[in-house]
Parts: sequence; C-alpha cells; structure tokens
Amino acid sequence: VISLGAGVQSSVMALMAAKGQIEPMPDAAIFADTLSEPAHIYEWLDWLQTQLPFPIYRVSIGSLRDDLIASSKTGVRVANPPLFLKTPTSDGMLFRQCTSDYKIAPIHKKLREMIGLKPRQRAPKEVVVEQWLGISQDEIQRMKESWHGWITNCWPLIDLEIKREHCHKIIADA
Repeated sequence: VISLGAGVQSSVMALMAAKGQIEPMPDAAIFADTLSEPAHIYEWLDWLQTQLPFPIYRVSIGSLRDDLIASSKTGVRVANPPLFLKTPTSDGMLFRQCTSDYKIAPIHKKLREMIGLKPRQRAPKEVVVEQWLGISQDEIQRMKESWHGWITNCWPLIDLEIKREHCHKIIADA
C-alpha cells in the first residue's frame, strides 16, 4: 500500500508502480485528506487516479481548518498544522503535530479495515502490510520504522537512489 501524500515523491512512486518500474504492484494507495488541501491537490488526485491500475482511497477524520477555527472559539486543543514563520532574521516552520492525527491515524485505520480487523481488535504480531513511503534519497533522514509490528515501512525511491530533482522530471514526463 502506498501512503499517498499527493506530493512529488509519493506520486512518482504511484506512477512508477503503475508502469511496473517498482514492484510488486500495490493493492492500493491511501490519501489522508485534511479536507483543507489546496484545490490543485484534489485536481491532481483526480488525474492521478486515471493513471493507476489500483484504487486511491481517500480517508479523513475531518477538516483541519474547521477544527482549528472551532478550537479558537472553544479552547479545545487541536494538533498544530504546519505554520510558517518569516522574520527579519530567519524563516521556517513552527513545530507541527497534526501529521499523527490527520494523516497517520486515518491511514492506519484504513489499513486495519483492509486486512479485516474490527475496531479495537488486536492487530497481528507479524507483518501483514508493506507500506511504501515517498521519501527520496535527499531526504533519507526522514526514514522511520513503523511503530506497529504488523506494518513494515518501505522506501522504494531510496532503494532506487532517486532524488527529488529526478521526481520532478518523472512528473513532468507523466
């Protein structure tokens, strides 16, 4: 299963898999939707789906934007989204916490459903899901093992020594 962020790297994995350039053929890709993505992301996903021989499942726990707005009124905590800061001395992203809640958890919920687990049912101890993550050779420091024994993370672009710059060319060619 491809963890599809709909960015350059995960999209390249999906396109390469569709052409048999990465094997085995995935059973599916899963896109965790914050319901707050820019319009071009949804347009890209619609196009990408027409190129793939496997489904893209779109999963969500709700709108990150709406949750942030509600939080400002109620004071109920919401995980920080990626907020960017520009100052006279530096630029950068503030600490974010939403990935776990709005991306990883919905993907894991769908994976559990795909392998036939009911809510609260104990997951198997052995690996039953191979999850491809779109991390390229120039981002090797982002590689992390799965927290779950039933999921093994794989990084096909790293295995193929593909860098982000190569991904841009593959996307342009597609």
